[in-house]
Amino acid sequence: MSALVNRLYNSQSIQQWQHKRTMLHSSGIWGREPVLEYLADQVIKSGDVVVDVGAGAGFPTLRMAEMAGPAGNVVGIELSEAMIEAARHHCRAANLSFQRADISQELPLPEEFADIVTGLIEVERILMTSGRAVFLTMHPDAFESRWDLQFLAYDLSALQRYRDAADKEDLEIPGSARNVNGGENAIMTIYHSRRSIADAASDAGLALIDERDLWIDRETAAQTFGASSIRCMPTTPIYWMLTLAKSTAVANGHEDAAPINGFMFEQRTTVTS
Repeated sequence: MSALVNRLYNSQSIQQWQHKRTMLHSSGIWGREPVLEYLADQVIKSGDVVVDVGAGAGFPTLRMAEMAGPAGNVVGIELSEAMIEAARHHCRAANLSFQRADISQELPLPEEFADIVTGLIEVERILMTSGRAVFLTMHPDAFESRWDLQFLAYDLSALQRYRDAADKEDLEIPGSARNVNGGENAIMTIYHSRRSIADAASDAGLALIDERDLWIDRETAAQTFGASSIRCMPTTPIYWMLTLAKSTAVANGHEDAAPINGFMFEQRTTVTS
């Protein structure tokens, strides 16, 4: 994982990920922005302790610090040295700090530290009983439809391997995402099925309490990148937002960890059991 992170996020590519630029490509427009709106409207409250796992160059983390307010505390965790240096330099607030750490290892944070965590690894340990974990990932069905967008392109040979594979789990699909302000970002999708994500959450002691399918819409795409950038629109969601809570909190009926849409937790339990 370290080699992959360093290949994607390094001193040569850092300009593509700093400031608002990190929001001005596909995953920012149709993924991160909806997640930030959801966090502001339904999740983060003034005074909350928030951990942003995989904070990148820190711009979304800075937005979370604004949501948590002066009484809150927001910690951004990032593995890439180039990204963490950029975050510390450009994203500053009295209630905001960044730490370099490997999210596949134990994080340098105490148990039940956070009200909100935006990532999966180490969530159950550092999440408060009443807390929520919200994370954004590529939708498991994203590559089940054939689409052709100039501003979000994936390697054709890798896509063919994905479609031909009997076991698609953990397949790496490289690509590039065009930035509205110019330039492209190298990206990598590592495929995970719905079942594997549900199992990982369950193994971590977490329960799914809400999910949102996030779609690329034609009108925004045409306005942002030009109609000529759209050759074929996806007929599947591209991004996926999940909200989780501690399984014990949900099982015990903890009010603050109750499903936002009660039927959704019941439905997903049925599908993945």
